[in-house]
Amino acid sequence: MRASKQLSTGHQNIHVYFEVNPAPFAAGSTSFIGEILTQLNLVNIIPESLGPFPKINPEFVVQAKPDVILLTESTIADIQKRPGWIAIPAVKRNRICSFNTDQNDVLVRPGPRMGAAALLISQCIQEKMSSSP
Repeated sequence: MRASKQLSTGHQNIHVYFEVNPAPFAAGSTSFIGEILTQLNLVNIIPESLGPFPKINPEFVVQAKPDVILLTESTIADIQKRPGWIAIPAVKRNRICSFNTDQNDVLVRPGPRMGAAALLISQCIQEKMSSSP
């Protein structure tokens, strides 16, 4: 996604974790999803060194302490059961963006809907950051 100017979520230094599927595979900073996060001025907790879509140890997410977690609706109940995840700031403050099947399809498939994907992410981040302390 190449934009002439960066999109803005209205917030700076928001650390996010984008879970592509519950294996868990994450969206790394070098993925097209990572590019969207960068354009939105969000900080992806998955470093470039792990590649575009790494399978990660769930403990990595606990230690990274993301402010917001982005995932599918079908996974949201599962994260409450993951060891240590209740201590993650995003989970404690209910800053979890869960996307339905149609929204997830827009988010995880690169193509002409990348602008729509950025809007979905931005809207959820705005909502979650403004509605909780």
